[in-house]
Order: sequence, then C-alpha cells, then structure tokens
Amino acid sequence: MEIFIGIFALIFLGIIIGITFNIAWLAFGLVAYFVPTIIAAYRKHPQTLWIFLINLFFGWSVAGWIIPLLWAFDFDKVVMDFIEYRKTKNAKDTIIEGEVVKEEPSKEV
Repeated sequence: MEIFIGIFALIFLGIIIGITFNIAWLAFGLVAYFVPTIIAAYRKHPQTLWIFLINLFFGWSVAGWIIPLLWAFDFDKVVMDFIEYRKTKNAKDTIIEGEVVKEEPSKEV
C-alpha cells in the first residue's frame, strides 16, 4: 500500500511540475508575442490601440510582429530625423536615399 501512495505522490508531483512549467511557458510566450504592444504602451504611443490590433491579429507572422515593433519605436521618425540630420550636416558628396548632398561653402570670417 505504501508503494502505491509513493507512486501516486510522484505522479501527482510530476503533474504539478508539468502544469507549472506549461503555465510559465505560456506566460513567456504571451509576453514575447505582445512585446510591440507593451513597448507602445510603455512609451505612451498615440497609436497604441492600432499597434495592439495589428499585433493581435497578425503577430503570428514575422512581418505582423516586426512592423508593429518598429511602429512602437517610431522608427519612421527616427529615419526621417536621420535623413534631415545628414542633409543639414556638412557632408561632402554624401548619398542619402538616392540624393547627393553637397557641402555648402562655409562662411568663415
């Protein structure tokens, strides 16, 4: 009888550990899936709802996860700011997005 109780206790312990492990993986997976939404909410992005909806319905695909992630970081603004910075910087014959930016003559006194 004691053997059956020991076997039952081991089976019960295995079930509890297995359930706990599966819940932890599920929680990790949900957090990883909604990283773009979490970032947008943390940064108080004005389009958080749209980022969430795209992430919810299309996040299973690679593009459906990466696009909201870039959007959450305002990647388009970063690119535009970089382009404007490079245009205003004194760059000599620098090619930006197919344009050639020439260095303007410096006005030294």
